[in-house]
Amino acid sequence: MNITVEIGDFRQAETDAVLIPILEDDLHNELLLAADAALEGRIQAFLNLGDFKGKPKTTSVLYTNGAITAPRIILVGLGIYAELNAEKVRQVSGHTARQARDMGLKSITVPIPPETQEDWAQAAVEASLLSLYEFKQHKTQKDDKEDEDKSLESMTLLVGSEVEKSSLERIVERGETIANGTILARDLSNQPGNHLTPTQLAEKAEEVAETAGLNCTVFDKPTLEEKGFRTLLAVAQGSVEEPKFIILEYTPEGEEHDTVALVGKGITFDTGGISLKSGSGMHEMKHDMSGAAAVLGAMQVIGHLKPAVRVIGIIATTENMPGSTAIKPGDVVTSYGGKTIEILNTDAEGRLILADALGWTAQYEPKGVIDLATLTGAVITCLGHIAAGAMGTDDALMEKVKKAADKTHERVWELPLWDDYDEGVKSKVADVQNIGDGTAGTLAGAAFLKKFAEGYPWVHLDIAGTAWGMKNSTYIPEGASGYGVRLLVQLVEDW
Repeated sequence: MNITVEIGDFRQAETDAVLIPILEDDLHNELLLAADAALEGRIQAFLNLGDFKGKPKTTSVLYTNGAITAPRIILVGLGIYAELNAEKVRQVSGHTARQARDMGLKSITVPIPPETQEDWAQAAVEASLLSLYEFKQHKTQKDDKEDEDKSLESMTLLVGSEVEKSSLERIVERGETIANGTILARDLSNQPGNHLTPTQLAEKAEEVAETAGLNCTVFDKPTLEEKGFRTLLAVAQGSVEEPKFIILEYTPEGEEHDTVALVGKGITFDTGGISLKSGSGMHEMKHDMSGAAAVLGAMQVIGHLKPAVRVIGIIATTENMPGSTAIKPGDVVTSYGGKTIEILNTDAEGRLILADALGWTAQYEPKGVIDLATLTGAVITCLGHIAAGAMGTDDALMEKVKKAADKTHERVWELPLWDDYDEGVKSKVADVQNIGDGTAGTLAGAAFLKKFAEGYPWVHLDIAGTAWGMKNSTYIPEGASGYGVRLLVQLVEDW
């Protein structure tokens, strides 16, 4: 959908529908009064019936019968003003954009009052775009021709002056940039494993780097062997697909900038290896690279927005397959930093590749490191599909993550990472083992990662419950959510 900003009067707008936002506790705002006057009192007469009260995510369509240029006015409920926030604006905007599309409309126009808050306007742009997302790259036949042809092509935002236009255009551009990064992450996560191998993910990273002005380095298998990425190589050795290690760098102009590192787990398909998963639901393991997708999407956005922070995006990527050369339970491997790991379950592979990635990250001397990984099913038992589990070693960094999560509504919930949990990952034959004692699985995964996230502030986000399967949101579809992109961008910009 194309979003433009114009100066004009909604009564003369050539569009399929004009959207009039209405507060539940203010059914007489200036915009509504102007629309009512144009329709000779028909809107107020309709409201007096009590069928439409302005409650959140409710709409009513009124036909103008030539009273204004547009054939329809759509009343959009926002709820009570005191309860309105950016997330409620997102939910309303997503609901309305979807409804307009499903009605078969091609264009909509939204008058924007001058007092509209910037974060609300940005939220509306992001949600409108994200709500219309569909993943249909591999469909060759239409399920329903009528529905297939429905596409909302344009949204025009109307303002009253050049100053308002300039300001809103900047907000729209930012919202579109963030939405595009989220859509990139969704597309990558939704791709089947045969259409997104580690090599193809690395190629996509190089493409993103070129368009977003980033530096990109990709380590192939011989380079990984030379540099000692033994845990990444160990996970990869059961697959014919070669592993890759991707480094994306954004460096702002000037000197003396903090460095922040974003680290993503990129298992492009996870069978569990020798510790084979059950067949039920295994197809969803194409999403096991959602952490990597979030990092790549965020780096694309960061390259375009150009914040005053140096950002390093790091992605370790491979398949986890049960080939004849695959790692076995009981094997011992040595990580990039030199620590030895006893592998007791080959399905706890994400933490293995992150061990190398976190060890490598230390050389950048970062002021903060955030890793994102679909690490444990246990986090879904704990938090459902509502929030990511957050664990870390630095309170100040954790607070930054929480604030960014609150602003973007990509929710996190801090779980304890006390030293007590270290006991569960101690090994009798190596420095550490890759599973815990069978309890607190999410914390065992974080306790393992903590051993390799040394020398810098670190927060781990277990996104197994939020990377896909999220519900009850108007702008998050079935399948991949793109979770993490907006949170990471907000974190970096707030730095």
